[in-house]
Amino acid sequence: MLRSFLLQRRLALFCLIVSLCAFLCSCGACLAQNPPSYPENASLDDLIAFQQSLSDWGSQNKLSSDLFWDKTAALFLRSTQEILQQDLDDERVELYQTQLAGILSNYALQEALKNSSLDGEKYRELLQNAGKAASNYRADPSELNQKVYLAYAKQLMSLRLQFALNQRAEAQEELFVSLIGDSITLALGLPAFGEDAFRIVMTIRGNEPELGDEALDALCEAFEASGEPALVALVSKTAGVRRFARLPGAELYFEALFPDEKGEYTKKIELKDYRDKVVLVEVWATWCLPCRKEIPRLKQAYERYHDAGFEILGYSIDQDVSKLQPFLTENQIPWPVASQRRSAESGYHPLYEYYSINGVPEMILIGRDGKVIQTDCRGSKLAKALKELFPNVEPLDWDPSQDFGARATSQDAQTQDENK
Repeated sequence: MLRSFLLQRRLALFCLIVSLCAFLCSCGACLAQNPPSYPENASLDDLIAFQQSLSDWGSQNKLSSDLFWDKTAALFLRSTQEILQQDLDDERVELYQTQLAGILSNYALQEALKNSSLDGEKYRELLQNAGKAASNYRADPSELNQKVYLAYAKQLMSLRLQFALNQRAEAQEELFVSLIGDSITLALGLPAFGEDAFRIVMTIRGNEPELGDEALDALCEAFEASGEPALVALVSKTAGVRRFARLPGAELYFEALFPDEKGEYTKKIELKDYRDKVVLVEVWATWCLPCRKEIPRLKQAYERYHDAGFEILGYSIDQDVSKLQPFLTENQIPWPVASQRRSAESGYHPLYEYYSINGVPEMILIGRDGKVIQTDCRGSKLAKALKELFPNVEPLDWDPSQDFGARATSQDAQTQDENK
């Protein structure tokens, strides 16, 4: 039985992955055969074995997720519903309720996208199941009831988010506003949903920055006021994101140590030292391939505008500081570059973490008044900004189609080290 249960946990994970990916993949391959036949009047072990055979059949036929879904969704749904009618222990109740929530959510999304409305049969069934799970949790806030309620809440809100993202811009705002309010309210009653509410708000923020910033404020205010430790802890995680979102028009926190004549990181440079100049703060790393690609353009901008009052301040997030100076020398970088690690060791806030920057390079353009003009000021955006700030200098002729949009994270640095 233990082996069967472990196999079924693997099956459940596979099924959920299938349900989440069903709309992302397509394949024209033909099936070698039909899936296994449904076992009538089956026992619990028979139903579990049947689901495993469905999974094995899909793997053997090398099915894409949409083909697998098309051929097996109804079978998984029926067998899962029958399994949940059996006498199950808590682990299996959680497992199969989670599986059922995923299957219903996928069906509901298909219906919603086809009919351009969240009013399909499976959506109503998912909503009804979520309501039952909520009632059970309120009546008995046990660990099992919380997990089942959370599973349905996640699928329901994720479905609504995916539906909204697939609508036209003029219809999105109303859907987003409703989803934000419901997500925050849900998290206040089910704190375990807090992380999901935050992710929903951040996804919306990526599509509608102004609305997203307002939503983030509302989420943080509600979570702080709740006094719920899990939700209050989440607010601190959003502090950097909120700081970064408010940078345009504000002053950048920037205290950093640069190398002195001996190459020791003892020289402090502050932005107030550059008043009446235009400054580009580049947050980067030597291991970052997108950062390296930007170097030739940055050199060109520096050479073109430096004499007119344009400065660049580099801010390296390299942990291995020994690689920094050789890299700067080899690439003939003409502007000063600070080390975040050395700055942090001296008590300064690490800039990358302080603003929750989500990857490098990050380029922050600061005006002569010391206020941030623009974040993510890369490529043609930098060329356009410099043209406006220095109208008497021949502008840079950078083709927007040649811009580099990629970023790298500290995880990329770790991967590079592991591959060496």
